[in-house]
Amino acid sequence: MRSRTPAILAVLTLLAGCYNPFADPFGPWWDWPSSQPDRIVEATEKFSLATGGVAPGRDELVIYDQNGNPRDFSGQTLECEADDDIVQLGPRPDYNSAAEGSGVLIVATAPGVTAIRCSADGTLLEEVYEVTIPPQSLIQIIMAEAGRQLDEEAQIDEDLGSEVVSLDSQSPTGDGIGSVIRNRIELINTQGNPALFGAEDEKYTNDPPASYYEAVIMAENQFSPTDPSDPSHDVFDDAQDRNFLQDSWLIAYDQAVLTAAGVFNGDIEDPTGGAFAFRSPTQEQWDVLAQNIGGAYIPEGSGFSDSSFPALAPIQILIHPEVWTYDDGRPSFVFARERSDSDPAIVNNP
Repeated sequence: MRSRTPAILAVLTLLAGCYNPFADPFGPWWDWPSSQPDRIVEATEKFSLATGGVAPGRDELVIYDQNGNPRDFSGQTLECEADDDIVQLGPRPDYNSAAEGSGVLIVATAPGVTAIRCSADGTLLEEVYEVTIPPQSLIQIIMAEAGRQLDEEAQIDEDLGSEVVSLDSQSPTGDGIGSVIRNRIELINTQGNPALFGAEDEKYTNDPPASYYEAVIMAENQFSPTDPSDPSHDVFDDAQDRNFLQDSWLIAYDQAVLTAAGVFNGDIEDPTGGAFAFRSPTQEQWDVLAQNIGGAYIPEGSGFSDSSFPALAPIQILIHPEVWTYDDGRPSFVFARERSDSDPAIVNNP
């Protein structure tokens, strides 16, 4: 894994942390929608899908009876509805109707969260299904930044085969990378300033909350895989569609879909304590960091410094104990977050 440039560059120095001095002292002068989409209360089942596709079968909704078998709708008309701006519904593969297939195929068309409700002969069924479609760029950046870690950390559903990622699989490293993106959005919305992380105002507010992610991820000079000249750009580009990926990347992609969906809808809690940046330390940087855990200052040669993030200084470097590590004990990523003057500058606990 190569070392990565710190995620916040010169634009932060010039533009970050700008408040309107004439703003209402009792509230912000801007009024942006929440960074988290509305959720479906007490969903019977949750689906994590992607406009770039998912593993075979993960996009099929099957309605089961009390014995765990597909419910028999013979002689009935089964109809299912959802927000057609987010998903399109149709018969499952190899079936001619929803009733014949005891459910529907879900085709993701746009980021968002929607409910699917079905009725049999006009009678609404009690089941309610939640579908989360994260921004594809969030899947792509998690893939490009931490593909190897996702592949190593993914839990496999042994009942379904050696290449099938379990629906409850989690990647601690992916959770951290995705949370940094979400934390940047929260900081931007708190300060009303997309330029805090180089995002363009118009792109940021174009279609929230999906546009928040797109603008933050694609902001210039922020995340190296978005740069066409970067070695990891090909993975970033290919991850826009599962069909573009080589077989060796599919486990990582399927994990990235689950991770991105959990970050987007809020199911995944931030494991970094508010980190807004990350980097892969070199062996020399790691030696410096490991020798100064608990210290009052960030030493030279660590890869991070307060001067890198003047609007958010002083910063604290987090060495997260659950992040994937190399054989020599070096973490694949360390994180930067805000701290008070009395807090240690380098810690190894979230």
